[in-house]
Amino acid sequence: MAKKRKRYRIKATKPLLIMLAFVLLLMLAVLIALFSCTLGTAPAAVQATGAPSAVPTPTPSPTPEPSWEELRLAEIEHYVRAYGNCPDEAAVEARMATMVIDPEQKMVAFTFDDGPRDRITDLVLDVCEQYGVRATFFINGENIAAHEEQLMRMLSLGCEIGNHTWEHTNVEELSAAEMREEIGRVNDAVRERFGYTIRLFRPPYIKYGEKGSETRNTLLALMIEWNMAVVNHTRSTHDTYDTYTAEKIYRRGVAETDESKKPLAGSIILCHDKAKKTAEAFGRIVPELLSRGYQLVTVSELLHYSDEGFHAGWIYSSAN
Repeated sequence: MAKKRKRYRIKATKPLLIMLAFVLLLMLAVLIALFSCTLGTAPAAVQATGAPSAVPTPTPSPTPEPSWEELRLAEIEHYVRAYGNCPDEAAVEARMATMVIDPEQKMVAFTFDDGPRDRITDLVLDVCEQYGVRATFFINGENIAAHEEQLMRMLSLGCEIGNHTWEHTNVEELSAAEMREEIGRVNDAVRERFGYTIRLFRPPYIKYGEKGSETRNTLLALMIEWNMAVVNHTRSTHDTYDTYTAEKIYRRGVAETDESKKPLAGSIILCHDKAKKTAEAFGRIVPELLSRGYQLVTVSELLHYSDEGFHAGWIYSSAN
């Protein structure tokens, strides 16, 4: 009986050994798998060739184009520093703070034709500087040489210079070549002297040919070529009328609607910087409109912030 029990124990031990070997192999496989996960899988290039491939250079993102607002502020700051007579950086920053525009607030653009003129243009600029507002000056080229100080002051105050031909000439009386000379000569003179690019043209007498006429087509083709627009007006202050006093000019300048029921907001107002009564009226108009929440801006600013925007070759009477 003892021998049989011994043979039985030997036979029973063999399956246990086999099972133990199987468990050990299974544990070894698990350990190998865990070790592989810890190290991570080799890159495809290494797996395939045994050597790492070159890391591709990332393509840089394109630099976004500056907005019109950024370009406007940069241009103004250039002229503030060049001509603004600011004693220190704080003065520059204070001047630039007046250039900020709130697109959600009402705007109106006052324009002055036929200058610059001695004394009168200075009075208008005094008002702009006192209240931190801007205007647009449609100048005659023949006045540039004798009034460079006024033009530099305009630019340092953020005002806009527009083109009113060299000699206040009716463009309807000009040939295509003469029109190019009368307008282009002003653009060239201002660019050469001040580095400033004129973007707006107001025809003297507000005459630029009937729709479809050769005169108008020629003019608009020039505007497109030079990236300019033609500027008419929404209302006139009638400041060239002998019967119009500073009081009457003031009342027309602040009326919320004109005789055609057109609103003041978004309007382009026609004035001339050649009579003291106009400067006096402007000195009253500005604080009154500011108290009503208006922003007095340049024509280009008014147009760029409008729903339609600015377009070369267009004719504008208002921002609406």
